[in-house]
Amino acid sequence: MRLSSDIAAVVTGGASGLGRATVEKLRADGVKVAIFDRDSVNAGFEAARAANGQERILVCCAGIGSAMKTASRSKDTGEIKHFPLNIFELTIQINLIGTFRCVAKSAAGMLTLDPVEGDGRGALVMTASVAAEDGQIGQAAYSASKGGVVGMTLPIARDLSSEGIRINTILPGIFETPLMMGAPEKVKEALAASVPFPKRLGNPQEYASLALEMIRNPYFNGEDVRLDGAIRMGLR
Repeated sequence: MRLSSDIAAVVTGGASGLGRATVEKLRADGVKVAIFDRDSVNAGFEAARAANGQERILVCCAGIGSAMKTASRSKDTGEIKHFPLNIFELTIQINLIGTFRCVAKSAAGMLTLDPVEGDGRGALVMTASVAAEDGQIGQAAYSASKGGVVGMTLPIARDLSSEGIRINTILPGIFETPLMMGAPEKVKEALAASVPFPKRLGNPQEYASLALEMIRNPYFNGEDVRLDGAIRMGLR
């Protein structure tokens, strides 16, 4: 897709981190971008389309993390507990169902547009995580939610193929997000050292670069791509 001021985009989670970097790159190409960073998806799409017109681009970066063993025993008291089901449901609701909700509503809007020769009607990018494939201890809920995003990529691409709408998914490794930047320096250094090459955390601009390539390249469709410096996550 050729990016210009004639194109509108929506980026969820666009106020910070990976989403913000994507917003900045899209705006640098003249694209009109609406940022979603709260609830009210229907109202958000209505407001964005009223201001910028129907989007041809959607990038889903919004999500939450959660970490706790499926079941565990306290070392101090011997008390046994399990992962809170309400937190499991919330993680699935936001990371998986929330992503699908935005994709479905955006794609339905794109169907109202005329296709552009060579570009079709639109392009969508979802965000999963390397945890979809390398889930660590305590990541059952998070990995399930991100694995679901990976699992629905190809079916959605097939669903929308006849309408000229493409979709791809990025699986980021360990990136310099606001949450990560709040970790102790020693923790960040250890994480950076665990990346084969380059031995550092990912830069959000590198995520944004891949997202824009997925949008621009008309033959990029139905793919799940790791962006992780070749890291494979260990047990913890």
